[in-house]
Amino acid sequence: MSYPSPLALQLPLEPYEVREGYYKFGTRVRSRVILSARHLGDDLVVEAGTQVRAIGEGEVVWAGVRAGSKETRNWGGLVVLAHQRKDFEKGRDIPETFYSVYGHMKDLTVKVKDTAAAGQQLGVVAPGETPENGWWKIAHLHFAIYVGAWTGEILPGYKRPFDGRTKMKWWRDPKPFIEEYNKG
Repeated sequence: MSYPSPLALQLPLEPYEVREGYYKFGTRVRSRVILSARHLGDDLVVEAGTQVRAIGEGEVVWAGVRAGSKETRNWGGLVVLAHQRKDFEKGRDIPETFYSVYGHMKDLTVKVKDTAAAGQQLGVVAPGETPENGWWKIAHLHFAIYVGAWTGEILPGYKRPFDGRTKMKWWRDPKPFIEEYNKG
């Protein structure tokens, strides 16, 4: 399948900062709910209502709310965009599909099969402890880059040991991925 190929990528919000004490890509997570896992994106703690923008042109392959509950937290408002990468360094186009994942949002502005423009608002960061936030305590954006196969099923936010739903090799550290993409 062919998806839009952004010439450059941007960050989904400003400021893009993983604050001390919050989860960065690959961080080991241990809690009563999650037990032991690796975080598959960056948690960007910002004020509720902060606009979240598409990192580049892409096709919406998922848009909806996975509310969960106070006992079983989830994504809340989630958008997944599919993009086709071009390999600029080799001087020829080599398609590689990747997905940008935006979680814990409300007021989603896109639906499946829409084409989102670079910088287009996808939604806003939801307040903490709401269905749109997935019942997490703090308002934040979970932003991730996924390079595995898209099956149409919801992606996990964590890689748990012995859980075969995903592999670490299917995920990229988001900010360095965007920086590397833009070198082309």
